[in-house]
Amino acid sequence: MVSLDYSFRRLVNILGPERVSRSPVERLMMSHDFSSLPKIANLQWKTLPDFVAVPRTTEEVSRLVQFAYEAGLPLVPRGGGSGVVGGSVPNRGGILLDLRQMDRIVRLDADRRTLTVQAGRTWKEAAAYAASKGLFLPAAPLGAPASTIAGWYSTGGAGIGSAKYGSARDLVLDMEVVLPSGEVIRTADGTADLATSYANLNPAFFGAEGTLGVITEATLQLSPKPEDLRPLAYSFRDLWAAREVVPALEASDLEPYHVAVYDPVHLAFLKAVRAGSPDPQGLVQVVFEGPKDEGIASEKELDGAMAGLGGRKLGEAVAKAMWDGRFDLYPARRLAGGLVLTESVVPAKRFPDALMRAGRLMRRLKMQVAVNSFLVDRSTVAIVPYFLLEEGRMSAPTALGFVKKWGDAAFALGGHPQGLGLLTAFNFPRMHKGAVGMYGTLKGVFDPHQTVNPGRTIEVWTRYPVPLFDHIPPEVMGIGLDLAAAVRRLAPRLAYVSLEGGKR
Repeated sequence: MVSLDYSFRRLVNILGPERVSRSPVERLMMSHDFSSLPKIANLQWKTLPDFVAVPRTTEEVSRLVQFAYEAGLPLVPRGGGSGVVGGSVPNRGGILLDLRQMDRIVRLDADRRTLTVQAGRTWKEAAAYAASKGLFLPAAPLGAPASTIAGWYSTGGAGIGSAKYGSARDLVLDMEVVLPSGEVIRTADGTADLATSYANLNPAFFGAEGTLGVITEATLQLSPKPEDLRPLAYSFRDLWAAREVVPALEASDLEPYHVAVYDPVHLAFLKAVRAGSPDPQGLVQVVFEGPKDEGIASEKELDGAMAGLGGRKLGEAVAKAMWDGRFDLYPARRLAGGLVLTESVVPAKRFPDALMRAGRLMRRLKMQVAVNSFLVDRSTVAIVPYFLLEEGRMSAPTALGFVKKWGDAAFALGGHPQGLGLLTAFNFPRMHKGAVGMYGTLKGVFDPHQTVNPGRTIEVWTRYPVPLFDHIPPEVMGIGLDLAAAVRRLAPRLAYVSLEGGKR
């Protein structure tokens, strides 16, 4: 490895002094994603990058990738930092590639309804641009104001609109990717010099957490702008009272654009930060999109179904306010030193079982956790628990045991956790089973020198590049978090709100 001073000079030669930083403050900002890591994690990983580099063109990214290999430095691509599993967090320092200035609109093809954008543009910005041209980007992540085009695709994104239009994988038609060799390819237009059976490489990069290459541009499929977008909201006594909503919608002939179920604990957190937020309750949000007459008919049918389940329809103003705030769900992080969010998907029919297991897990670990959910597709629901992390408490790191135990619960229900990164690599064998060897082969082909976002899937690198201590096998990571959960169970009992409304 060459010296850091020499590396800094080379990076400045590539990008210029204004787009390379060694500032401790800027590096610290890039040392975590949306979910907080306890400070003790720095004993295991070097999450602080050595440099922050800010490219604007694909050619610059290619030069940076080639230099990272020459210098022996890991290169970690990062979008808006809205991930929750440490997929864009350095584990051994190196070069943090901040792609947010690669946000240019490349072209709009109104006839084919496609939009080509650089990978650092956010989904909210892309959607706003499409809307200004009379078109509709039909799905977006929950963190759309910060989540970038490449970031959401790289994390296997599903979110708002996915119930009707699919995940990011269904919206991305083609991509421009810089491989770890520095070579630039298109993933789906036939220019990749690979076997015919791999003519469409898009799936290889979906959910790969940026470990196989750096996405620099994507072409998105747009839809006609809908005539009507109809947000509705229904109140239930508590979260448990709303347990049959998701299975009922799965069994119905309704086709909602988006369905979300909010926990009273989440609404209590919101109200603590925003006085005008709804009172704590089980709150179900359903949005229909399409022709106006279909929306009216769907609303009438849904009103009857919700009433039959014990729900009370809320006013139009409440429904609109919740919809307008759909991208800002976690202001509660202001209430503590940090916030940890985890996500799993389970079959929709197992939604009540998942809520029961979440309640049981909270009681065992003596934690206050908000359990929000949204429909991914007709038969799958994503359950997204989150909790506040108070760094000052000695027991704070043990709270991460919840992440492991919640993933275990999802597996037991026929689902799985979402995302792979520093925090969740131990799930890889259980999530992908026989594909573990295939991924190792893919990584070996694309990145034989382990340059681009290395050491966070089939093994987790540590900050110590010496034999025996240089990596942690996934199963050992899992054992460590099981131990954290066990220690948590021995911690003093805390008061927290129950799914059923009382003390948990």
